Amino acid sequence: MRNIIKGSLASVLLITVLLTIGCSKENLDPVPKTSLSDLTVFDTKDRVVAQVNGMYAFMKTGAFLGGRYYVYNDVRAENFIPKSSNLVTNYATWNHTVLPGTNEVQNLWGAVYAAMNAINVFKGGLETAWADGKLTGKVTAAEYDQYLSEALTLRAMCYFYLLQLYAKPYNMNAGDNPGLPLRLIANKTAADNDLARSKVSEVYTQILKDLNDAEPLAVASYSSDLLNTTRVHKNTIIAFKTRVYLHMSNWPAVLTESAKIVSAAAPYTAPSGVAHTLNPGFKDIWATPYTSKESIFSMPFTTTNTPGGQNGLAHYHHPSSSESYYLIKSAGSTYSKIDDTDARKLLMVTDGDGRTFVGKWRDFTTLTDYAPVMRYAEILLTYAEAIVRQGNSVTQGAVNLLNAVRMRSFPDGEYALEDFTTVQNFIDAVLLERSIEFLGEGIRNMDLMRTISTIPAKAGGNMGDVSTIAPNSPTYIWPIPQNELNFNKLMVQN
Repeated sequence: MRNIIKGSLASVLLITVLLTIGCSKENLDPVPKTSLSDLTVFDTKDRVVAQVNGMYAFMKTGAFLGGRYYVYNDVRAENFIPKSSNLVTNYATWNHTVLPGTNEVQNLWGAVYAAMNAINVFKGGLETAWADGKLTGKVTAAEYDQYLSEALTLRAMCYFYLLQLYAKPYNMNAGDNPGLPLRLIANKTAADNDLARSKVSEVYTQILKDLNDAEPLAVASYSSDLLNTTRVHKNTIIAFKTRVYLHMSNWPAVLTESAKIVSAAAPYTAPSGVAHTLNPGFKDIWATPYTSKESIFSMPFTTTNTPGGQNGLAHYHHPSSSESYYLIKSAGSTYSKIDDTDARKLLMVTDGDGRTFVGKWRDFTTLTDYAPVMRYAEILLTYAEAIVRQGNSVTQGAVNLLNAVRMRSFPDGEYALEDFTTVQNFIDAVLLERSIEFLGEGIRNMDLMRTISTIPAKAGGNMGDVSTIAPNSPTYIWPIPQNELNFNKLMVQN
């Protein structure tokens, strides 16, 4: 654990993440550092690849994309009630009472900045080794490009995800609000701690720069479905750009990127690279081996490599867990709007007390369910929304895209063009479909934020009622964690 500088928040939390990732060989070999200068990580191709795998290990920690990030975004919204008021399992996030010192506020920030620091360490070391000729005969130019594209993409994802909770949405004042400290080189000493917040718009500019730089470097596809699901490739980058532009309401850019990976007519398929398409059956997406062509990017787990206790998605969505979240089923809820014949409702599980759970993650015992970062269904719904918002009219093409997702699970639910008398009718239908389709996948709160919508109230039964949170409320976004304020003298609170 040498070369970890305790004065820097990102570096201090690197220790925490290393201790909480787990003890499997995949996670501990390698261990990304704040410095690679005393390690022979570029001596062989295997060691370079080990460092690439190390970046992914940081992304899939339980505190981040291994589980908790999705849960935070779901339980802030209006669809779930917790079984437990345990503050360790996100109760404060559910009822909007988080403070700068709350566990999830501090732990997520630390986990993501630790991931970014590991990425920056590897990226800087890789570029230097390549420029110095140390990789000659070990790594080809194509392999170097691919590793660099992965580092750039993962860093872009880190910044995007942090923005959704710790900064006001881009669509508030066109991004002219405090965003995040843009750490683009490795934080190696205490002298690197102090860094002011860039504006939200500036962080989005950097995210898109990383993604646009990564796209031409990335491989079109890998040799297996597993790698195509769990490693960054060209279509992963394009898909993530549709999400970024969606949150910026940059509809022309959404259309441009979507057209790269969605064919002109049904059945929709990515025309190049990995042939992403909707899986024929909804329930099969959530069964082993989790590598359908619908899965654009997922975090994988095995019995020896899990997200850890109180982190995995099954822990939060399985009836056997004492700390899981069940669905609100009252009139007007998302659940109440799902037809009883819909495959997404048929997948749900109800316990002996009549509480219903999403049913996507079944392995409560060993927590080996994959965590989905992006699915092709999201691209189709994003594309449909962008067509209508950009043209300010409902088209048959947009309706077809919406129907492709809806009718996969609910064949009798086909929409006709004449069902939408206004543009807003269609947007409402798309947002409802997204809420249904992605229950438990961390999308709902992000949709509320990007549309500058009030976070709805929740009737929580014995857990208490939760009031609405208006966009101008100080609790609409999370506070900056106290640890960052302590170590970064240029940081200011939300």
